Amino acid sequence: MSGFLGLDVQHSGTVPALLEGGRPLPVGDGLRVWIPHAYGEGLGWGSAAAQCSLASGRATADRLLEWRRDPWDVEFLTGLRDRVARYLGLPERAGPAPGYRVVLCAGPGTPAGAEEYVEEAGLGGALRVGPAEALLCRRLASPGQPLPTGALLAVAVGERWSVLAPFRAIRSDGGPLVLTRTGPDTVLAHGGGEWTELLVGLVLARCREDAPAADLLALADGVQECAARLAQADAVEWQGAYAERLFAPLVVRGAELAADPAVAGGLHLLRQAARAAVPHPSSVVLGGPGAVWPAMRSALTDPAAGASVWCGPDPATDLAAGAAWWPLLRSCFAPVPSAGYAVRAVPAVPAQPDRGPDAAPSTPSDPSTPSTPSTDRSGSGPGLLSPDSRCPDPLEVLPPWMRP
Repeated sequence: MSGFLGLDVQHSGTVPALLEGGRPLPVGDGLRVWIPHAYGEGLGWGSAAAQCSLASGRATADRLLEWRRDPWDVEFLTGLRDRVARYLGLPERAGPAPGYRVVLCAGPGTPAGAEEYVEEAGLGGALRVGPAEALLCRRLASPGQPLPTGALLAVAVGERWSVLAPFRAIRSDGGPLVLTRTGPDTVLAHGGGEWTELLVGLVLARCREDAPAADLLALADGVQECAARLAQADAVEWQGAYAERLFAPLVVRGAELAADPAVAGGLHLLRQAARAAVPHPSSVVLGGPGAVWPAMRSALTDPAAGASVWCGPDPATDLAAGAAWWPLLRSCFAPVPSAGYAVRAVPAVPAQPDRGPDAAPSTPSDPSTPSTPSTDRSGSGPGLLSPDSRCPDPLEVLPPWMRP
């Protein structure tokens, strides 16, 4: 057997997706697809560890991520290794069988030594791919309407960042589609996490004071479900965690959320950055965990330009699934010039994750310089994420709907 394990490592959780010749399938931790960055002696790993840390006390907004730890620490990665081994029916601590390869969707803040950390944990050698390329692989591997030719904008929205990248899609006579990058990544320090924090605050503000912290993980899950429901209706009633503890029903209106200052500034920057990156795109490809919010799609829709906005049915898994497809589909991407492109940050993405209350404040790094591993193994700035020339040539395999 052989396959590829795509990893989308966000601020608070990781999504693994396994590709074994069919569709990439989310692995999850047995409780949720989005695996919390939680672990520790006596706590367990993933959702179980996060739940243990919330076992007592009252629910407050600042406790939502109190369990979060460094995703690049060997303890989290070995837990991921064991989970993947169990999923594949292998003995724990064996890691993926020979022939499996990890592919990292390397978003802003990914440490320079991420591949080494993955290998140290027993997951084997790893490739890396940028969020925009991973998202486009997810789009290319989707059956149905083919990707239009012409100017193209890829918008990957993470938990605490957004990456916009311009491409041109060209299909020559009798040949496959070729995607050529036409400019640098534009990186915004805004993502879907701000929306989650906003809605969590609205729910907890209406809760009775005896609301238990144990339901905070379910609250975060409910926020994502609520966002998906807002794609079908202008307003929905909150039905997630703590609904029975609200002193008054909460009706969530998409337009009101989008107008809140906590997220309105990020939407405005996203709209401006999209117009600057590709003024007149023939199509826009949107995905990533933050893309579940319908206002993201609305911000990228320009009726005057007539561009279509594609967003998959499960944006939260797009980047992990696209990373798993990368070794098979990267022949569709024209080589990036050897000089590369300088990243354009609007504004700079802050260092993450936080080092804790006792750490000395740090100065934000220049986002155009490569990040270096720190004590918590996280990088501080986005770099150009182009194909890794050190990797062996991939299998030249295309899905049937992409063959000329």
